[in-house]
Amino acid sequence: RLQQIKENQNQTANICCCDGKKTYELSMKELHTSDPCPTVSKYLETDYICVRATHKTICEGSTVQIKCGRRQLIFILGAYFGRQDKKTCSKGRPESEIQNCDCSKSVTDIVAHNCNGGNSCNIEVSTKVLTDPCTGTYKYLELAYECQSKKTSP
Repeated sequence: RLQQIKENQNQTANICCCDGKKTYELSMKELHTSDPCPTVSKYLETDYICVRATHKTICEGSTVQIKCGRRQLIFILGAYFGRQDKKTCSKGRPESEIQNCDCSKSVTDIVAHNCNGGNSCNIEVSTKVLTDPCTGTYKYLELAYECQSKKTSP
């Protein structure tokens, strides 16, 4: 459930989606890129593949455990830390902490470094571990991973 989106300028963005849908509408905002020529019409060429991934959303201040079955290894497909909407992880939070919905950044490298190739791992969902893309905003981690079978040598 991870899409590779290629723009004309060969920029790549990873966006977790599909979720059983047959179509997906994508806005420029989701690409996290600015429009270099706002008065010129553009098009987006897209290649994608939907994979069966496990998705987790974990609120800031929690620890997530990722665990695969016996003889399986973790492979992180994508991880984003920040806030993209006002609903997720908002229970009991003051309005001021959930206002900024445009402050998410990829932390795939950090999570993959800690988890890829292992059978289980724990990630502390905090600005100390994942850095702070938006001070003063209550954040969450969106994570997509799959468990892959261990390759055995003959």
